[in-house]
Amino acid sequence: MIVMLSARRLKPGAWEQFRRAWDPGDNKPPGFQTAYHARNIRDEDDIVSFGIFDMSEDEYRSWRAEADAGENQRVEQLSQFVENEPVSGVYEVIDVVEE
Repeated sequence: MIVMLSARRLKPGAWEQFRRAWDPGDNKPPGFQTAYHARNIRDEDDIVSFGIFDMSEDEYRSWRAEADAGENQRVEQLSQFVENEPVSGVYEVIDVVEE
């Protein structure tokens, strides 16, 4: 299982534009399960986004090698609505805690 995560400070009032630019449409990575955008309840421009993917690290690397140009273009488009991005990465799930 892979988690792609980013914490971003959006430009003031840019949520709607950011969300439209973020959407990969039909070009979601393989194994896509779900994605979440969470807003800081004290600051509407502070956003954490993460997606959960049923894929291995090797599958991620293979997809990324094939989709790199398109992903870079999508990130460039959404970045125009972002002031900064202090956290961003691709993480492998190593432990699950459930009820």
